[in-house]
Amino acid sequence: MLQQVLLEEVIPLRHEVLRPGLAVSTCYFDGDDAESTRHYAWAENGRILSIATVMRQDRELSGERVSFQLRGMATDPAVAGTGIGSRFLQAVHRELNASWWCNAREVAVRFYERNGLVIVGDPFEIEGIGTHYVMLYKKTAGS
Repeated sequence: MLQQVLLEEVIPLRHEVLRPGLAVSTCYFDGDDAESTRHYAWAENGRILSIATVMRQDRELSGERVSFQLRGMATDPAVAGTGIGSRFLQAVHRELNASWWCNAREVAVRFYERNGLVIVGDPFEIEGIGTHYVMLYKKTAGS
């Protein structure tokens, strides 16, 4: 079930999945503590299985001003491939009820495409992390 959580609750999974082998300090993002930032988790039986952070970050993409950025999405490797990440992301779509964008790792592009996002622009590198693509979830009537 989707729930809003504290920053400290998303850091362990961010570290395990997104920054393995790096210092925990690399798991804290600019804007994590902004008043408009929200941290979300999908938990079952008291265990956090998937996490993401939504920040206010305006950007012009595909002719539309998009106000939200999804950052730091991660799913517990023990449940990867079971649909938890997709259920979580669909719940985030409903919660935001708006268009949003993210910087997707190359290995996650197909996951995001299956969940309604499209690539906008060319690939780029984040030093020490790898190739990323800007992806857009465009809210449409009825979605």
